[in-house]
Amino acid sequence: MKSEAELKFFFSTKLRPALEPMEQYRIEKVRKIKNNLYTALPCSLFVVLGIISGQPGLILFFCFPLAYFLGLAFQKFLKMSTPLTKHFKNQILPELLSFLFDDYGYVANQKIAKSVLEKSMLFPNYIAIVRGEDYMQFKLGATKIMFCETEVLVSREHVIFRGIFISASFNKSFTSKTFVLPSKVSSFYHNIKKQLLNNFHRVKLEDTEFSKEFLVLSTDQVEARYILTPGLMQRLLDYKRKTKKGISFSFVDNHLYCAIPNYINLFEPAIFEPFDFDFIKRNYNPLKLYTDLVEDLNLNLRIWSKQ
Repeated sequence: MKSEAELKFFFSTKLRPALEPMEQYRIEKVRKIKNNLYTALPCSLFVVLGIISGQPGLILFFCFPLAYFLGLAFQKFLKMSTPLTKHFKNQILPELLSFLFDDYGYVANQKIAKSVLEKSMLFPNYIAIVRGEDYMQFKLGATKIMFCETEVLVSREHVIFRGIFISASFNKSFTSKTFVLPSKVSSFYHNIKKQLLNNFHRVKLEDTEFSKEFLVLSTDQVEARYILTPGLMQRLLDYKRKTKKGISFSFVDNHLYCAIPNYINLFEPAIFEPFDFDFIKRNYNPLKLYTDLVEDLNLNLRIWSKQ
């Protein structure tokens, strides 16, 4: 992947000119929003004064203009955010991806298929609804990888996972199913562990540091150790620390699946911040983090030929 220095040069020569119309549009719309908010401010002060002094007439007199100007500001915010988001995802982000990767695909409104999530076995047996956006796929060397911002629900209201889901072709052929789950219990992983512990065997590994961080379950003790070499266990540990999240993995049907909890909406324009290099870098960083999984886990080292 391109370095930050290369990214800076690309930004100054290619992206900055493309971002300038967006920035001018953003500045003008933000100015109008702020004007509405400044007008609403004295109204809000009089409403607070009416509450403190117990004067309902004062509250009612200023309540309606307060609601009106706040409503105007919110309406302008919605009107500006939609075209900015559309322009960013249809033009700027694809241009950034094209610069960073030789072989990629991107669909802003697409999600990872429910069947892929079920195949990973990192979620309860029944998945009612899958939501997602910013689907990306890449071919990095011999490894195919895809990821997407994903929400998994077991009912219309009950979200059990929100974050990044990654699927990558693995560099070893195997028939077993192996799971690497965080040792620290959260509500999401507690449900997964409870389900998997009823169906799979705990794998005891000699790496005490790895065992402190992860619980390993598998259908085959021998093949689990074949997959989880000392080198890979260290790389999994390093990748967990790099993401700073309670990350989980599964190895199923010659694929590596990875679920990374994350509550920040990625790959979105920053409405109240300038479209400068820092903005582009905020989009570059997660792209690097999630695609680095291929290099960090050494997935392109294909010593073991697949049958």
